[in-house]
Amino acid sequence: IMPGVVYMDHGARVDSIIPGELDRGGAIDLISPDGLTSKNCVGMATSGYLVEVEKVSMAQMEQWQQQYPEAFEKEYDPASGLRFNAWVEGGTD
Repeated sequence: IMPGVVYMDHGARVDSIIPGELDRGGAIDLISPDGLTSKNCVGMATSGYLVEVEKVSMAQMEQWQQQYPEAFEKEYDPASGLRFNAWVEGGTD
């Protein structure tokens, strides 16, 4: 990989902190185009994206935790991200 290049093999899970704006799950589909290649077929003609990457400070994370507490109340594993039961609601019936 060339210097200044960001590489992502595959997407991950959506884990929105600010829906439509900030995702900590690494879901690549959130930055891909909404449109289709044509009216006759489904697909995307993409070869890359311009992105901006910056390290999150603890102050930013603490601010998001205060502003968006619901995003941080889901069960989360630091190694693998959101747990299955963070998305599933209801009993075991």
